[in-house]
Amino acid sequence: MILRTLFVITTFWSVVCQSHEGRPVFIDVFEHEPGNYLLKWKIPPVLLQGQQPSIELQGSECTRPFADKNAGAANAGLNGRVRYQCSENVKDLSVILSYPGINPALTSLIIFKTTDGKIKQIFSSPEKLSISLLTEVSGWALVSQYISAGIRHILEGYDHLAFVLCLIMIAGAGRRLVYTVTGFTIAHSLTLSLATLNLLSLPSLVVETLIAISILLLAVELHRNRYHGYVSFTWRYPILTAGLFGLLHGFGFAGVLADLGLPDDLRLPALFFFNLGVEIGQLLFVGFILLAAFTLSKGSKWIVANFILLDKAMIYFLGGLSAYWTIERLLSW
Repeated sequence: MILRTLFVITTFWSVVCQSHEGRPVFIDVFEHEPGNYLLKWKIPPVLLQGQQPSIELQGSECTRPFADKNAGAANAGLNGRVRYQCSENVKDLSVILSYPGINPALTSLIIFKTTDGKIKQIFSSPEKLSISLLTEVSGWALVSQYISAGIRHILEGYDHLAFVLCLIMIAGAGRRLVYTVTGFTIAHSLTLSLATLNLLSLPSLVVETLIAISILLLAVELHRNRYHGYVSFTWRYPILTAGLFGLLHGFGFAGVLADLGLPDDLRLPALFFFNLGVEIGQLLFVGFILLAAFTLSKGSKWIVANFILLDKAMIYFLGGLSAYWTIERLLSW
């Protein structure tokens, strides 16, 4: 009965916990001639038909002369392009997104290119549906945008959280856990930086598949050690293990940051604050797990009495979930 229940839970949760959608709504605004703009967009295919937002350019004396006939023919609503004619001295040019329902936490990335060769990249949070193209982004706005993006990415990245949970179960509490999480942080920060600065790269599908395999391997190691007494390299050196796998997870973070985009003139600060957001989100998750484990162990005699059963259930759950992700991603090659 327990195994059947775990199978059902794992199967259901595997469908829910798909690899998170890190891609934003991509919008490109290109000024061919003074006052002549081409608006293009690409929406991630995560919305149901009819739930895609409408996207338009608004400003003083802006009109739509025509829309390209073939725009979005293959995926209606997901891709499109429209030309706008505005006054040459337009003062209030903005991109407007209108969702027919609720925005499912999709961010927006706008690339604005003008006739003088300047390129502005604007990363906008989900709740902001009117984005001004002519207003300069403040330093604090950039900091908050990329920190919040990093936090949101790690907390919505179920595969990364599953890996961190395995590390917690292997390392336990105290100094050993601090060192293990620190090793993971240093490693993924290194490859995140190298990949973002185009100094090192791996195919995203390969990275995502290997991340799923890394979780599966840790789940197997947990079971072998706790219930078969096998002391492996992972158990002896959790810090080194976390560091090696952390290098892999850094490429996953870099893929999301590449989708979000980095402002050309503030590339390094944006990278730093995104990584800082990832670390904040990771620490929040570790703190929540430790607090929940401590509270439950002190407040429930049933949990203490059935610790082995619950521990096995969690290991099987993580193993089943990661196996599902591995198979799913391998089939996508």
